[in-house]
Amino acid sequence: MPTETKIARDRVQATLLSAATGTTNGQWHDVSRWDTITVHVKGVTSATVNICASCAPAQPADSADEYEVTPVTSDGIIDITTRPKWLKVRVSVYATGTIYAYAIGKISN
Repeated sequence: MPTETKIARDRVQATLLSAATGTTNGQWHDVSRWDTITVHVKGVTSATVNICASCAPAQPADSADEYEVTPVTSDGIIDITTRPKWLKVRVSVYATGTIYAYAIGKISN
């Protein structure tokens, strides 16, 4: 599971993908205490990156995709408007690029 880093009094960040250079299932991260979620995807040259969410009570298997929030085919910043319990980023199609994905959230103190 990706680790979470506090970056401000009420902000946290988690690295969901780090230098991915091929297809990957990604790993689920518990975002249940996050009030807002923004995902930054970068390094996409020729690939499809999928942001996935789940409201399952227990952590899904990393191989499970659950609900696809959105496919991403270029670098971008995506606001997640739902409030899932679990979030992950996977690379379903890969040709080129070194892909990173970061989630940033606001938490209540």
